[in-house]
Amino acid sequence: MDAIGRFMIESRAPEDTEIVKLRGRVITVSDRVAAGEAEDRSGPLAVALLTDFGVETEFPTLVPDEQFEIAQAVRSALAEGVDVVLLTGGTGIGPRDVTPEAVKPLLDKELPGICEAIRAATREHVPTADLSRMVAGTIGESLVLAFPGSTGGVRDGIAVAGPLLAHAVDVLRGGGHPRQAHGRESVVSNVAGASMLNLAFCQVTENELNTSEHVVAVSRSGAGAVVTFVGVVRDHDNGRDVVELEYEAHPSASAVLVDVVTRLGPEGGNVTVAVSHRTGQLKIGDAALVVAVSAAHRAPALATCARIVDNVKEYLPVWKHQTFADGTDEWVNCA
Repeated sequence: MDAIGRFMIESRAPEDTEIVKLRGRVITVSDRVAAGEAEDRSGPLAVALLTDFGVETEFPTLVPDEQFEIAQAVRSALAEGVDVVLLTGGTGIGPRDVTPEAVKPLLDKELPGICEAIRAATREHVPTADLSRMVAGTIGESLVLAFPGSTGGVRDGIAVAGPLLAHAVDVLRGGGHPRQAHGRESVVSNVAGASMLNLAFCQVTENELNTSEHVVAVSRSGAGAVVTFVGVVRDHDNGRDVVELEYEAHPSASAVLVDVVTRLGPEGGNVTVAVSHRTGQLKIGDAALVVAVSAAHRAPALATCARIVDNVKEYLPVWKHQTFADGTDEWVNCA
């Protein structure tokens, strides 16, 4: 065996492994690939390797390194009922690497053991493995995996995760455990059989917020009311003229935002929610918080939206740094 061969991880299913057919979706995250400026090598490889473990996929979906578009691609795949979503790319520490930020807020449960196992298996021959921010977790009855955007990263990741896929999906479907009803979106019910909150997406992001994207995310054929709240940066505060504003978030802010929203539950009836809070440097008039809520009727939509806004302002660990026209500045420990 040559020097390269020594370090390759076997990526095919063992001969005695029973292949269970699953539906999958591969999403390649890359600005250059999405723009047609580079060839997608990791996505087609993922499609081929997943087949060895019984996951039937189509050609990869290509998206740029944009948090909203990544999350939308995941949600679209889940809406089609796929069992496994595998993303390749955007898991590093570069300024455009935002796949974990897009995926983690969507997860119901994280599976850190998969990522730890991949690092352990590759650390000796890939010293930079510990810099990868791979993601593994569940959404409803589906597995979601986010691996590096290299052929080696895909090969090593599937070698570790592949043998676990069929069993994991079986458990999510209720195999070996009492089955729990669970939709394709994150769902919270505050009264069994009565009210339901569907979380389209929930994020803390440095990207500019687009209200229409939130409206599209929550729109449903059965929704007769779509309510939005947009918190914008104003040019004054307590009688002083504001010239600059910056939001700084605690590392846990994304997880806290999901917890704050889902703990509330809907205000009667079934509602769908999309929430984003922006961080970084904002200009006067920029949107800092966008909340969109849809429901069959206006009352639960309006009430749920108001409760979300109030609780985000009270509990989200985001600090506001304001600079005033007189040269003074101020930190405020609330969103």
